[in-house]
Amino acid sequence: MEARRIAALELIERVKRHEIEADTQALGHLRAEAGKLDRQRGELEDKLSSAMQVSDPALLSYAGNFSRAIRREIVQTEKQRARLEPDLSKLETRVSEAFREIKTYEILRLKALAEAAEERQRKEEEELAELALTQWWRNRRPAP
Repeated sequence: MEARRIAALELIERVKRHEIEADTQALGHLRAEAGKLDRQRGELEDKLSSAMQVSDPALLSYAGNFSRAIRREIVQTEKQRARLEPDLSKLETRVSEAFREIKTYEILRLKALAEAAEERQRKEEEELAELALTQWWRNRRPAP
């Protein structure tokens, strides 16, 4: 019975790990996209700060239009990033809960394995004790 329980727990663990793979891949893609958007925002902010340091009076009129365009791009990037956040947090929660569930099954399986090993050890010790007692009784009898 214990072997069936251990096998069932192993199977559940494998199935859960397989189910979580798709979620972890999707989470990886979303994190990569979020990182890309964060880098874009940083690059745009760097462009904006360098554009504001124009010292040539002829370029000042262009710098204003350029800075407004960069700010619009920053706002767009922030909106795209904000659209990713709900999916990202939902997937993170789901993956975290799935890992917690997998760990629970793993702990139960390992506990069952340890109990089975203890039971085997106890039976082996009982058999050895019985053999020793039998041997003692045999040695105690006088030889014919």
